[in-house]
Amino acid sequence: MKKKIIIAIVILAIGGGIAAYFMTSGQYDSKLEKSTVDVAEVAEGETWVNTLKDLSGNYVVVAGENSNAEILFHVEGLKKTIGAFEDFKISLEIGEDYLTSKLNVQIQTSSINTGNSMRDESLAEADFFDIPNYPTISFSSNQIVLSDTGYIAKGELTLMGQSNAIDLPFKHIGSGTDKNNNNFQAFEGEVVFDRTAYGMQSVSGTGDIVTLNFYCELIATEK
Repeated sequence: MKKKIIIAIVILAIGGGIAAYFMTSGQYDSKLEKSTVDVAEVAEGETWVNTLKDLSGNYVVVAGENSNAEILFHVEGLKKTIGAFEDFKISLEIGEDYLTSKLNVQIQTSSINTGNSMRDESLAEADFFDIPNYPTISFSSNQIVLSDTGYIAKGELTLMGQSNAIDLPFKHIGSGTDKNNNNFQAFEGEVVFDRTAYGMQSVSGTGDIVTLNFYCELIATEK
């Protein structure tokens, strides 16, 4: 009888933990306030304009109060998990040949925020991001190709110490001036990958496919 009671308590405790992990409260609340963007005009019958060829120089954004940039992710499962990384740097170096532009992204994994501290602590553990051992996520590309709707940065995503080739589709939205009177170029994109390809464990109730979205207003800067 005692064994049955103990087993029941354990099951309830595990079930309670799972319920707390996937509870609906505590979703990430975006703080992004996009600036007004001057969008490139599209000729009749066209879907987009190749504006990247008209740019040159180095463009950077570092996440923080004075920047307009966001990296969001969501994972399907028993409960969709939506979150963000709040400490990152994005840099884009555009040369004379824009197709050899260099795009680099550095993310601090400890900045993960899903709006639920219990969930964030679980994601920091070895089954997921293993933050103590792998403090950064990076993407590096030195080749850009054209697509039907924009551009694709062909590069490598490094997560948990493992690197895999990946295509990152993105769009150049346009230009503008932000609230700090900085001239910027605005970009957005989305990439989908399987987290288990980078050494993460497949966990019951949590999807393996991660969708990562980003928006950034990159400021021109000297090297």
